[in-house]
Amino acid sequence: MYSLALLVVILMSILIFSGPLAFLLTTQWVKNLNKNTPYLVIRRIVLGILGAVGLFISIVIVIQQVPISIRIISLLSIAIHLKSLDREYGFITRFIRRDSHGPQGQQ
Repeated sequence: MYSLALLVVILMSILIFSGPLAFLLTTQWVKNLNKNTPYLVIRRIVLGILGAVGLFISIVIVIQQVPISIRIISLLSIAIHLKSLDREYGFITRFIRRDSHGPQGQQ
């Protein structure tokens, strides 16, 4: 029984803290600390791992039968992870962005 409680605490800790930590890694203050290439690579690797693990756990919790408060927390975690990954890699806004000039502006 103790190990089950420990597993729940670990999952909830990852759910609650991984989103804000990933968002913190994408702030301009952290980006300006050091602009060396190894630092950038390490920060992006940590951000990718946090994003993948946090998104996976959040999606699993949303799918499961859990109380609505936990489901809301996991939905907020998904939103924070997607925003932080978009701030770092720009993969969401690249697909959503539209050219206001239409096809004529692309020529």
